[in-house]
Amino acid sequence: MKNAKSKKIFIKSLKENITTNLDLPDEIILNVPLITILGRSKISIENFKNILEYSNEKIRINTSCGILKIEGSNLLLMELTKTKLLIKGSLLKFEFIL
Repeated sequence: MKNAKSKKIFIKSLKENITTNLDLPDEIILNVPLITILGRSKISIENFKNILEYSNEKIRINTSCGILKIEGSNLLLMELTKTKLLIKGSLLKFEFIL
């Protein structure tokens, strides 16, 4: 069990070093979410795992960095693919919760 954990840590460290030294985007190699906020009305999330909760006022999205909670009004899921989603509405608050 300990050996598997050590191997996982080593691989993560190796990926981080490769990403840094070759100046590659983190979201591609490390599979971290790429979040783009466009004003107060749109947010785009790439590299997410799944949607945990969806309503007009709150959306919770599972990512490799934790759960991203988005709050606002008239929130609408405009685009959904395997790797990207686009949310439109009046954005009030977004935060990562662990």
